[in-house]
Amino acid sequence: MLKVKQQYTDLPFFFSRNSFTGDMNTVNDLAAIRQAIKNILLTNNGERSFDYPFGGSLYSSIFENVNMELIMLIQSRISTNLRTYERRVELNDIRVIDNPKENAISVIVDYSIPDLSINDVIAINLVRTR
Repeated sequence: MLKVKQQYTDLPFFFSRNSFTGDMNTVNDLAAIRQAIKNILLTNNGERSFDYPFGGSLYSSIFENVNMELIMLIQSRISTNLRTYERRVELNDIRVIDNPKENAISVIVDYSIPDLSINDVIAINLVRTR
């Protein structure tokens, strides 16, 4: 029996056309899943109509005083949203690092994709601007 590899396909954030065929370009497999995770994490609650809990709401946390409660809240939001909306991945670790000298918070999500046998890490750096 021939085992077919699972393929994930999505449209890129910046819509572009293939110059030869005129078709829309696509992102596949790891790139598609990375894009979906970033989309979930960077969306604020309430931005998606009729689905208020969707999103990690990371931007709403960058002006808060970073303490253990906030870090646990961010980790909980990320974990809940990825388990609900991105079932293709299994979470390994979520780290939230405060960098007060640069007015930034770094979020590092370590996950694996069982169907593709891939482990990957996404790092998002949120900078407070004045």
